[in-house]
Amino acid sequence: MRSILLLTLGLHALFAMTLDEAIQTALQKSPLLHIQKYKTLQAQENKKAQKAKTYGKVVATANYTHYNIPRTLAPIVPPITPDITVSKDIASYGAMYEVVLFNGFADVSNIKIANLEHNIASINYKLSKAKLIFNIKSLYYKILSLQKELESAKSYKKALEKLYSDVKIEVTLGKKAKIDLLKVRSDLENASFVLINLQKNIEIAKSQLAYTIGIDTVSNFAPAKEMLYTNPIQESFSYKKASLESKRAQKAIKKAKSLYYPKIALNLFYTQNVGQDSNKELWQSGLNLSWNIFDFGYKSHELQKAKIASLIAKEKLLDTKRNLQNKLKEAERRIEIAQAKIDATKSQLKLLRKIKETEMIKYEKGISDMYDLLYAIAKYENAKSAFSQAIYELETQKAYYNYITAGER
Repeated sequence: MRSILLLTLGLHALFAMTLDEAIQTALQKSPLLHIQKYKTLQAQENKKAQKAKTYGKVVATANYTHYNIPRTLAPIVPPITPDITVSKDIASYGAMYEVVLFNGFADVSNIKIANLEHNIASINYKLSKAKLIFNIKSLYYKILSLQKELESAKSYKKALEKLYSDVKIEVTLGKKAKIDLLKVRSDLENASFVLINLQKNIEIAKSQLAYTIGIDTVSNFAPAKEMLYTNPIQESFSYKKASLESKRAQKAIKKAKSLYYPKIALNLFYTQNVGQDSNKELWQSGLNLSWNIFDFGYKSHELQKAKIASLIAKEKLLDTKRNLQNKLKEAERRIEIAQAKIDATKSQLKLLRKIKETEMIKYEKGISDMYDLLYAIAKYENAKSAFSQAIYELETQKAYYNYITAGER
């Protein structure tokens, strides 16, 4: 029987999910992370499209026209001969190549903006990844903390059950009053509710963790400890994103300025005109220039709009830096608080254990009241629970610190 129990416990530990396994599974299965990855690929295709646009385009053309009077297949040019082919029905097919040679550097700006948007999409993916990891860690440590609280609650209930059993015997023997039994029974009822409450909260947290990971259920958990990473604010993904958005807004100003320049395009055209069982080859090339000299203020408004967008982006960058500094200080203080709580509850546990043992002896000798004993037991178990909470609160705050400063490491 003992061997079977040890084997069962061994298998339980063997198949317990580690924090790293939970994270790796989520990185593979998370739909939200997949969406950000696709957006990165989408931005990459846009970058390639903007670059391809600068090479121009080749368009295939075809046409059929019926005229009321015969037309020549091609314009009449010297020398004029009497055997010129004419037809009322003329079909044509060919190809045209068109490329913009100059458009006020708008294409250059578009390519640079597309590059920045691809980098922003890549940063968004990394930010989503960091957020997903933090959410998993937060839930994971919460479950570990609740499980430790559950252990303390079970221990407290077990102590109450033993006390209830002992008091019940003493009441039967006339050594204790029935009121003592009722006091223990009252605390037992509350302890039972605390157990149920913790069990249900663990189930809720497990359900949330399973959803976050992208699986149906989670069961056993291995112990975990958080490493603390330090990263300058300027290297964090959040700051880099705001910085890239500011640069993108500056490039948009240059793009808006391109509206003030002329546009020059090259056109090459080749076609075959067919009619009356004859055909004629035609080709032409040309340069086209267009210049928007007056548009009722459209260019000016577009430029001002881009400048305002740039000012907004700069303010966002400044706000992002200040916000990160504030959050970083807050995270550091919370880590210090959690560590102080660990130190305090650790020392408190030693004292409360002695108090509990002393109150038990005093109660057995009839020196102290039942309330003193129950209070001592409750204080000790609550301190055990608080100690566990502090441990995992420290791990959670470390994870939050790592999330705030998340960057290339």
